[in-house]
Amino acid sequence: MNRLPRTLLGLFLPLALIAVFAALLLYSLSRLAEIEQDMRIKATQNMLWTMYQAHSSALQLENVLLKADSGAVSPAEIERRYNVLLSRIALLNEGPQRRQVEALGYSDELDRLTTAARSVAPMVKDPTRANIQEIRDALHPFNPVLGRAGNAAMISEWNQLGSRLDTHRQKLWQIIWLLFGLMAAGAVLSAYLIFTLRQSRHRTSLLRRERRFSELLVASSGDGVLAADADGRCTVWNDAMHALFDVSPNQARGASLEDISGFFATERVREGLQRALAGDPFDLPFLPFFRSGEELPHYVDLRLFPLRDRDQTIGIIGLVRDVTDKHAAQEAIARHNERLEELIADRTRELNEALQQQRSAADLYRNFAAMVSHEFRTPLAIIDSALQRLVRRADRVSSLEITERATKARDAIRRLTSLVATTLDTARLDAGQVEVTCERCDIADLAATICDRQREASPGCRIHLETTGPAPAQFDPTHAEHVLSNLISNAVKYAPEGSPISVRVTLESDLVTCSVRNETAKPLTDDDRAKLFDRYYRGSNAMGLPGTGIGLYMARALARMQNGDIELSVQEHEGKVEFRFLLPRIGAGPATPSLYAAPVHIRRDLPVP
Repeated sequence: MNRLPRTLLGLFLPLALIAVFAALLLYSLSRLAEIEQDMRIKATQNMLWTMYQAHSSALQLENVLLKADSGAVSPAEIERRYNVLLSRIALLNEGPQRRQVEALGYSDELDRLTTAARSVAPMVKDPTRANIQEIRDALHPFNPVLGRAGNAAMISEWNQLGSRLDTHRQKLWQIIWLLFGLMAAGAVLSAYLIFTLRQSRHRTSLLRRERRFSELLVASSGDGVLAADADGRCTVWNDAMHALFDVSPNQARGASLEDISGFFATERVREGLQRALAGDPFDLPFLPFFRSGEELPHYVDLRLFPLRDRDQTIGIIGLVRDVTDKHAAQEAIARHNERLEELIADRTRELNEALQQQRSAADLYRNFAAMVSHEFRTPLAIIDSALQRLVRRADRVSSLEITERATKARDAIRRLTSLVATTLDTARLDAGQVEVTCERCDIADLAATICDRQREASPGCRIHLETTGPAPAQFDPTHAEHVLSNLISNAVKYAPEGSPISVRVTLESDLVTCSVRNETAKPLTDDDRAKLFDRYYRGSNAMGLPGTGIGLYMARALARMQNGDIELSVQEHEGKVEFRFLLPRIGAGPATPSLYAAPVHIRRDLPVP
């Protein structure tokens, strides 16, 4: 608890003494500079000299004018003396001289003298005996005024000089006392430095003693201990490291770690050394290394720590522990765990398959019940209505009405039969009981047959078939017919009345494509596109139209069982929907019968668009 205040005192006391020493020195120098500045006398600020020059010029001009009466002086000499007087008057009227004149109280008299001097300028240029006397009268006040002003300036400068001398005396005494302060601060600082030097020697002795103790601890440690400087050269290498790497401490000290053993030249260890030198601790568990003459590796845990001097990393410290036995035990445990995980995964997979089959059966029963309650209601209502009509009007029913009612009932029964067959086919498909026999067939002929059949069933539809000739492919004719019939009948059902339906058969490099495209009154949403091939799903455009939502699900499943697929393409800018039935060309797929024992949607690994 007491070390921190003592440390702070040892840090701030010399700094405070140095700061006091510097402050006193700077203050002394500033005082000397002020004295030197005050002792300077600038000619432009010497008011006495300026007054003397102006007074002298006035006397000289007066003497010249006296001589001019006898004709001993030329007009040019008079004008020259006059100009000199004007220049001296102008000097008094400018800068610091003007301010000094104002301070002395002669500014008004100087202004009158300046006016008088300038008023005789025309007479000076053309002097005559008559106007010379006028010039002398105008300039007569100059000598007494300038004489009094010069006396006042002299007295003022003497007073200022005395004041400056008093100020300089005070500053010199301040400097003397500051010098005493500097000597005192220097004495205290010297005493502190001597005291600090003695403490430093004592601490050095303690550090040497602690170093010997640390070396003893490192040498007696059961784990390997090493230290290296910032250049990667070993500085500490204990006996445990000697036993691990078969390198003595004398051989290791001063040598590069990579030269001591190839273990330190491996990529992971080199990375750990670099990170530790960068200031980050680093752990490297279970590192293998081979001793000379041994085939099996040993395993060690290497922990690296930065060795810092304040904020600077000056080296690293490493701890090495032999964990060969621990590694062998962990490997045995890992092998046992892997075996247990495999057993658990197999059992879990079996349970998931059983649960999936159970869920599929439950979903089938629920969906079948929902479909019966919804889709079977309309055909049954039609049949019931027709029969009730016949019963009520048995004696009044004509043969034509009987035929019409019977036809409606048969159509409703046919629709019920189709719904039941579709539901049973879906159940067989999910149970894996659908047989697929692929053979060489022409998909173009099959498409033409289905288009003709659809035209007979829907006389008002406009179906256009486009082929480029025979299109041989590998497929099951029965299932392919089911797929194409579903796609074409859906196009007729959902296309606007009277709009064309395009069926096109094309050949590609390894595929035969049969495309069914139709216009749509209501575009498909993004949710429709994602779920359109799901079982029992009906799109937003199917509102009010009969259907179970099984057709496209079965069509895609049957297509994939034939090594094919069905793709959806929506052309929003044209308002059209296109389904593409893809089948492999001759030689591109298997042609042998196959019976799938699991639902096709989990046995086929085909891409879903």
